[in-house]
Amino acid sequence: MSIETFIDKYKKQFKAMAPDYDVPFEYSTATPVEFQDADNVKLSFACIADTHLIDKESATANLENFFTDVFSSKKAFDAVMLAGDIAEYGKKAEYRRFFNVFDKYYNKVKIFLTMGNHDVRFQYGRNQKIIMDKVNEYLNINTNGKSFYSYDINGYTIIVIGTEKRVLEKAHITQEQIDFLDKELARATKDGKPAFVMCHQAFAFTHGLPEVWKTGDMGEQNDDVRKVMEKYNNVFFINGHLHGGIFEKTFEVLNTEKNDHSISIPGYRKENNFGITDCGVGYYCEVYDDKVVFIARRFLTGDNVEGEYCKVEYELV
Repeated sequence: MSIETFIDKYKKQFKAMAPDYDVPFEYSTATPVEFQDADNVKLSFACIADTHLIDKESATANLENFFTDVFSSKKAFDAVMLAGDIAEYGKKAEYRRFFNVFDKYYNKVKIFLTMGNHDVRFQYGRNQKIIMDKVNEYLNINTNGKSFYSYDINGYTIIVIGTEKRVLEKAHITQEQIDFLDKELARATKDGKPAFVMCHQAFAFTHGLPEVWKTGDMGEQNDDVRKVMEKYNNVFFINGHLHGGIFEKTFEVLNTEKNDHSISIPGYRKENNFGITDCGVGYYCEVYDDKVVFIARRFLTGDNVEGEYCKVEYELV
């Protein structure tokens, strides 16, 4: 057998074993999102992570399904969030394809983005500018070239942090960014309201780290960022990066007394690693005067996900 024949045979066998995520998934409108108490929900957002977009029409179709689902909701969402790894290789063509989708919707729903390691590990300066310029456009703000920002919506604050230099897996969070987080959390939580912080990377020793992924945590500034978060009540930290699926480590308590929690969002484009492993899964959040609720949703195909850890409610303190 020639080496070419062997390689071809191996590729065919591998493809037969692995699902093909780069084909369009069929979307159904049969079970639209329905909030628990639509009359009293104060803030709602849908959150996905790790779209790892490639330059293919199928990738565009599957990303469009997310917005189809968001706008099929019986009550309109206030915002959508993407917790990093927008593109697979950080290529210009991948961002063109991604933003060709997102550009259609930013005047209909508030869009929050952060960078992931796949976005910046080969091309930091160029890709950071591409992403943050879109953040400025979508939210009509000025991040002054930085990778962090905050935005108030319906009286609640969403704070986004991200690496400020090229990294392979982790993040580099500057002291300026940590000080900004401290100031914004103090402002956001002073009246007892919850605040939401999004970063691509997770905190160390959460969500099964380091066993599930040795290099999956935030990195050198991990403890400093977490210390600031745990100064305040009712802070909810949202990360991607781990591709953990929905399992017993999806939700973590960061500080019981302060009611601070971390939520690890499954990867959108590919099958995940633990528990409910379906691709196209994220969470949507309903915020009320007295509680915050996270519910799993298969945005790719338009249906709720059933099972343990698919719905979590937190009473506010």
